[in-house]
Amino acid sequence: MELIAILLSGITALFSFSGVVVDKNVEAALLARIDHAEQLEVRADNAPNYQIINGKIDKVRIAGRGLWVTKDLRIDTLDLETDPIAVKLKQIQADDNSPSASALQQPIQAAVKFKFNEADLNNFLKSPEAISRLQRITTSTLGGAASSSLNKDYQVTNPQIRFIGKDRLGIKAQLKDPGSGETLAIDLETGIRIDGGRKLQLIQPNATVDGTQVPPFILTGLATGLSERLNVDMLEQRGLTARILQFKVNPQQLELAAFVRATGSK
Repeated sequence: MELIAILLSGITALFSFSGVVVDKNVEAALLARIDHAEQLEVRADNAPNYQIINGKIDKVRIAGRGLWVTKDLRIDTLDLETDPIAVKLKQIQADDNSPSASALQQPIQAAVKFKFNEADLNNFLKSPEAISRLQRITTSTLGGAASSSLNKDYQVTNPQIRFIGKDRLGIKAQLKDPGSGETLAIDLETGIRIDGGRKLQLIQPNATVDGTQVPPFILTGLATGLSERLNVDMLEQRGLTARILQFKVNPQQLELAAFVRATGSK
């Protein structure tokens, strides 16, 4: 979801200091905020063209293929389309092309769709950034759900994800005790559905630890803990409101669609 903030902040680069809108401006602004893109297209619709002088534009469309947000995280497909945009040009210049609340005449609203493939996500899961995030999630969710049987200091190693289909995912990892070097093999399979547009909820999870079935009461605590973390409320501190519209998984890809509203950074 952090990419959404990058995309919407880059959109204001459509408004150059001379008050002329150029599609390449936002392409350059977005490319400056990510690692690289295999294909990136931006189209700005404006009729009549002179309304750009008042900081207004009808619609912006962004299409990305092979979008590398970082050197480890690749998005297979990205499509974004905004509602009409209205900004204060002088304030945009003063804010160095950042969409602060004072620079927006009205919130920026957009529909965005992401598609990921399994290989790209597994490549990301090997990265230090992903391992660090998984470590924090494991400490809080597994430790809280089963503190009597799992050491909170276990380290996450070798995480892998697989697309099962019918909106179900499989996740494997090992938990390593840094003291003894002993490991536990974790194998989780779960369905996922949207809960109120704000979070993703685990449905009918099934898990084993070293081949032993995890008791239902532990799975319930685990599912609740993970669902609380898989939400979009964290974006609000960046001036963004998001609602998840679609989450689909088939054996070929994972697709996520959302509506976002930017009121500007606070």
